[in-house]
Amino acid sequence: MERYIQQLIEDFNRAEADPVPEQDFDDSYEEFEEMMHKIESNEHIEAKQLLGVSYEELPPPEMLTAEQMQRLLIAILNALSAKGTEVSFPGNGIPVELAYRETRALFKEGFQSVPGWIVDFCTGWCPDCAFVDYCDAWKETWTKEELEKERMKNNQRKLE
Repeated sequence: MERYIQQLIEDFNRAEADPVPEQDFDDSYEEFEEMMHKIESNEHIEAKQLLGVSYEELPPPEMLTAEQMQRLLIAILNALSAKGTEVSFPGNGIPVELAYRETRALFKEGFQSVPGWIVDFCTGWCPDCAFVDYCDAWKETWTKEELEKERMKNNQRKLE
């Protein structure tokens, strides 16, 4: 497994070494218009095309050690940054397994085709958030009791 992890990291390093150039629209309204169309249509690019690694190629967390997840996560985040997508985790003290699992899940639908995006994992609905135990944003809207009650309802619905 260690050799495979190293191969994935090398793939991410290649993606990082080929950053997306910054757009300069001073000379071309057509390029600007094309970018606006991509933003409006919410176009995505497959992870394999953008980073050289697909969702299926990334091992699930249960197959990795914490150290392997940490190394992969760093390589993924660096490659995404070079391609114009920044990742920001909500909260503090997030376990590497959670960060890796949620970042890996991004690979399923792909990434925005236009650089300049920030993935913050926040949908605004705290009861379903994987990071709720590490983020204090819920305190602005929910009491602890209300949040727990809603989380239990959501879990019950998932079981039905």
